Amino acid sequence: MKNTRVIIVDDDSDLRESLSAWLSQDYLVEAFDSAESFLLAINDFNFEDQIPTCIVLDFKMPGMNGVELQKTLKEINVQFPIIFMSGNALQADVIDAWQEGAVNFILKPFAASKISDAIQRLFARVNQLQKDHKDAQNEVSSIGPPINQREAQVLLLLGKGCQQNEVADILGLSLRTVKMYRASIKEKLKLNTLMELGRYYDKYRLSIEKIAMLK
Repeated sequence: MKNTRVIIVDDDSDLRESLSAWLSQDYLVEAFDSAESFLLAINDFNFEDQIPTCIVLDFKMPGMNGVELQKTLKEINVQFPIIFMSGNALQADVIDAWQEGAVNFILKPFAASKISDAIQRLFARVNQLQKDHKDAQNEVSSIGPPINQREAQVLLLLGKGCQQNEVADILGLSLRTVKMYRASIKEKLKLNTLMELGRYYDKYRLSIEKIAMLK
């Protein structure tokens, strides 16, 4: 089962059809002959289906050009990575596309394998980002019984080597309150000594920082 999707937007029917046939071997493919036709079809897409998607987009087309479509998609919060294709783009236009978030720019004419390689690298990067995000979520959940924001702030400072009176001064708390938070942290996370607390901090620092900075 194909689990990645490529959307092709190009007014050149020969290129569009040949590219669709080539990429359909490995991806779910949707093709459109203009930016306008793609925008009209957007409501038919289920963007919540979690299928990794990229857009292979012609730079110069009649009517709305590629960068204009790119900007419009950002305005309506449809933000898939875009690989641009162009045979005669000016340097300033290319820079504009990069600044708007393009991930690659391929000059025409090109071999179909060049597009395939670019898409493969893109989806590999997407998969890695998803894995990193999942790992970060797992790290947060592995803290054990949840600690609240203030406990995370106290743990963060203690883990950095601050004394309890220093933690109290930094957070504007009484020393008694800091001691209460420390006792609660030790109980929730089963940390019996300062050495265990230090090791825990070293292992889960990023997760503790995230909780400490929650609004």
